[in-house]
Amino acid sequence: MISSVELAPLRAALRLVQRDLDAGSPRGPGLDAEPGAEGLDAGGEAVVAGTGRFRLVATEQGVFVALPDGRFWVGGAGALPLADPRGEHADSAAATVAVAMGAQECLSELLWHRWPRCPEHGATLRAETADGEAVWCCGVGHRVAAVGGLARAMTRPPASPGTGVPAAVQDERPGPDAAGAAGVDADGANGTEPEVV
Repeated sequence: MISSVELAPLRAALRLVQRDLDAGSPRGPGLDAEPGAEGLDAGGEAVVAGTGRFRLVATEQGVFVALPDGRFWVGGAGALPLADPRGEHADSAAATVAVAMGAQECLSELLWHRWPRCPEHGATLRAETADGEAVWCCGVGHRVAAVGGLARAMTRPPASPGTGVPAAVQDERPGPDAAGAAGVDADGANGTEPEVV
């Protein structure tokens, strides 16, 4: 059994990431969707029901970020790092980056949706640790916001017309028959029910 001390940094990190998910973006989860709606928005982007809360689930393989419907992805970065059971050496920035990456992987691998997007360039942001803080960085080369503070960045005016998105960062979604797109459903990888933690 995983202790609450071991989960505390991950739970705090999930609250920050959820704040950014709730903030949405011009092409982000929850926008253009009625509560309970799923599918594609007018631009062909996947949307997640606007009222869903991401969660942490524990399996025999470790702790993972899960979509509101319980699906999660075990590939990529793998299980989330747990804090020391004594509460020592808990790196909140590293935990926040790991949870942000877990949320991104769920959206990308299970829904084929890239989130969040840079409000200036449209490039997919990546979570990184910079100066001891978890931040969203644009692939074009600048910091956008601290993880948990994406709403303020999304209120900036859009890029000037005609700037476009560089070809290197345009959305490249695989087709529905792409190989290797196996995820884990709500029942877990080995048929055991994951525990929401």
